[in-house]
Amino acid sequence: MSTARARDVSIAIHTHVNSAQSVTPLVARAARAMLDTGIRDVRNQGVLLRDVNDSAQALLDLCFALLDDAKIMPYYFYLCDMIPASEHWRLTLGEAQRLQHQIMGYLPGFATPRMICDVPYVGKRWVHQVARYDTERGISYWTKNYRTGVEAADPLALEREYAYYDPIYMLPEPGQQWWRSRLARPAAPPPAVPGPAAGESRES
Repeated sequence: MSTARARDVSIAIHTHVNSAQSVTPLVARAARAMLDTGIRDVRNQGVLLRDVNDSAQALLDLCFALLDDAKIMPYYFYLCDMIPASEHWRLTLGEAQRLQHQIMGYLPGFATPRMICDVPYVGKRWVHQVARYDTERGISYWTKNYRTGVEAADPLALEREYAYYDPIYMLPEPGQQWWRSRLARPAAPPPAVPGPAAGESRES
């Protein structure tokens, strides 16, 4: 760290704590030890999890425990990724938006975490940056404000919409029925393979 400071390099460490019960005295001592070495910040990036931190009270308890007891800065709380076997943990985008609204004003501005959706092919987006949101079907649509090297020549890169999906079991019944109807549709047949022209064999 002395070398980093001599070179004017700022270093931050991110923790991953999702509930106030996890902010133990041992965690606080570890964070203090890191800060004592010259680390600029110890920040927390958590995940919004159903029945763990899905209420304003639970989030505020966690943030105050991090900030006051461990000197860890609340930073981000992500919506859970759309990965297998995670549906029971996931919140809807609407729930995350409400949580962001409900915790505002209770914490210092610099320690008020942002609720984030990590949208496939887009990246981190604040939950209120959504372009369109179909709450019945649980589909939110997002846009990009930058191009990667892969998209440098793509004229539609900043106009294309990318989808993120709420957990289906949290949708209203009409939305769940819409998804069931899609599942019930017969799969499209694979495209036909053209046969050989007259006088030709497949081997040719």
